[in-house]
Amino acid sequence: PQDQRFNPASKLKRALMDHFVSTDYAENLVVVKCMPGTANTIASLIDGMDWPELIGSVSGDDTTLLVCRTKEQAEMGVSRIYGMIH
Repeated sequence: PQDQRFNPASKLKRALMDHFVSTDYAENLVVVKCMPGTANTIASLIDGMDWPELIGSVSGDDTTLLVCRTKEQAEMGVSRIYGMIH
């Protein structure tokens, strides 16, 4: 069996479960609110997922901005995030 410590999806799911606050989107931009000091980790893990709808991310202390190609892809990104925490 694969060691889950090195599984990117498992790491992202664990980080979201521990640090996620909320998410919303406007047009092609997704905002992910996190606990203070954790946004950079969330952004890095999401970047490592190679989601095709994601162009890139920018993070601050408690917020990550995900840039998608289209509004529909932003909706997909929000769905992916919620799917990992539910």
